[in-house]
Amino acid sequence: MPIKHYIPLATAVLSGATAITLIQRRHINTPPSPQTLLAAAADVQHEITRVPAHFDHISDADEIAVGDVMAQQLTVSLKRIHSDPSQNIRIEAYLQEVGTRTAAHTRRKLPWRFHYIPDPNFVNAFALPGGHIFVGQGLLPLMQSEDALAAVLGHEIEHVDLRHCAERVQTQAQLHQLGAIGQIVGLPISIFIAGYSKDQELEADRDGTTLAVQAGYSYTGILQLFDDFDSTAAKGNHRLPARPTGPVREAAQLSLATISGYFASHPPSAQRAMQIRRMAKDLNWPAQSLKALHSSSNPDFVTQRISN
Repeated sequence: MPIKHYIPLATAVLSGATAITLIQRRHINTPPSPQTLLAAAADVQHEITRVPAHFDHISDADEIAVGDVMAQQLTVSLKRIHSDPSQNIRIEAYLQEVGTRTAAHTRRKLPWRFHYIPDPNFVNAFALPGGHIFVGQGLLPLMQSEDALAAVLGHEIEHVDLRHCAERVQTQAQLHQLGAIGQIVGLPISIFIAGYSKDQELEADRDGTTLAVQAGYSYTGILQLFDDFDSTAAKGNHRLPARPTGPVREAAQLSLATISGYFASHPPSAQRAMQIRRMAKDLNWPAQSLKALHSSSNPDFVTQRISN
């Protein structure tokens, strides 16, 4: 196997080892667990990839160009996953429908595109620079409403809108002395799947849920997802792929092995839920009825997602 295929694992091992050292040096009094280690590793990753203040923002055009190439490379690899192409197209169209509606009030008017990863072991979603959002098949069964989906998409949209993705590109380019865009697009996808700092994740929650509410969705959808994820994680209901094939499945295996998934990442879902409830109270968001997880163009989506 080429050396580059070991990059996601090496990154995780390095972050984990550094996190353990950090916990010991700071005398953090927290019971050892995958959650604790993942939380510390997220902060370490943020420190490693923080953009120095003197950096100028990468232009929208350059960010879009970088993201387009990365997304194209990833979608090519996704075609090698055995799945139903016609169903993938329908689900991706649905993600695009909900995502476009949710992104209507973003600060930056980027060409938002939403992609489906047809792998039940990928319990995650992530954003690439320039407006590409990917959602794993394994995350969808945890959702009981379109409102929850909109909030998840809003969260990932805001990682782009708030320039979290762009900052990570700039710092990695600086660390590895990458100048041309052709070199930058070679950055591993794992640096965007890894998650961000606690503050950035909470910021994406706040602004992402706000986008969903502005699009007509109920904030209670994301609260249901937080609660359901906690229940699923507590039962240990995670399936590991027997053998990873390609960067997405390697990342999926690493993610599930550390009980990370989407909402077990840093910070804890209870803290994230508390923030949303506080916002709903302060902003007088109505607890309106939840929308079914389907679309007029694909009314059988709910049945399809559960059966697969």
